[in-house]
Amino acid sequence: MDKVSLDDIRWFVVVAQAGSLSRAAELTGIPVSRLSRRLTELEQALGTKLMDRGKKGVRLNPMGERFFEHGQHMLQQAHAALASVQEKLAQPSGLLRLSVAGDVYHYLLAPILPDYLSTYPEVQLDIQLSHHKIGMIQDGVDIALRAGTIDNDDVVARSVTTLAFGLFASPEYLARHGTPRTPHDLYQHQLLAQSLTLPWRFQHQQQTVSIKPLPRVATNDFLAVEKLVHQGAGIGLLLSAASASGLVPVLQDWQLPSAPLSLLYYKNRGAMPAVRSFAQWVSEKIGSGVATP
Repeated sequence: MDKVSLDDIRWFVVVAQAGSLSRAAELTGIPVSRLSRRLTELEQALGTKLMDRGKKGVRLNPMGERFFEHGQHMLQQAHAALASVQEKLAQPSGLLRLSVAGDVYHYLLAPILPDYLSTYPEVQLDIQLSHHKIGMIQDGVDIALRAGTIDNDDVVARSVTTLAFGLFASPEYLARHGTPRTPHDLYQHQLLAQSLTLPWRFQHQQQTVSIKPLPRVATNDFLAVEKLVHQGAGIGLLLSAASASGLVPVLQDWQLPSAPLSLLYYKNRGAMPAVRSFAQWVSEKIGSGVATP
């Protein structure tokens, strides 16, 4: 028996189901002459006739009926095999490398990350905590979460939420040192700063005040600042929700600028299932306006 093409089996099944070559040609867009030729080549390869062709259509002989039954099953299995591969390729899996600012990770991502791991069990995460500017291709990073304005034409910057900030102190610190009434009063206090937020710009109604104090402690991590504030070491600028943890808001009448939080990925990686799933998940879980973890 000569080599038989799966396509020829498919055309045979289509013609048998349609009942005539002309009807099969209408359904497939393939000319009658080509369909007839392929059926002839199939019968020659098998060494037997499968159907009788006439003006009223086609009629399967006993051998054709058996072949039709098995041919249908074969095509169904072939489609199932293709679908299983496509489904596997579309399912998020493999290693996903993340670069996240440490404070963004601890405040926003870490509390909800188990949900992602549970939802996508075949994805492994490699998380690097860093505030530094990165080259996503050079550093092998698939997704980055960064606060502030993004100016990079090579990446897609997907807005996730807006980070709100405020000044806070412990009740003990304010009892010892008093409460500042204006931004300029801060120069008389021990200040704890996330260094990337300096200078501090305040707005009250139409008045804007910018100060650049010399902090008693400066660090690149809000969590470190928050711990010092809790210990009564001074007044610190924190993500606004820190007030829920027993700290006292300071200068509430003065507003500090908010900052956008963006999810970044290189343009040609947005279609990767793991990248796409994480970007969508972060947008749904964190993207609810102003972040107040």
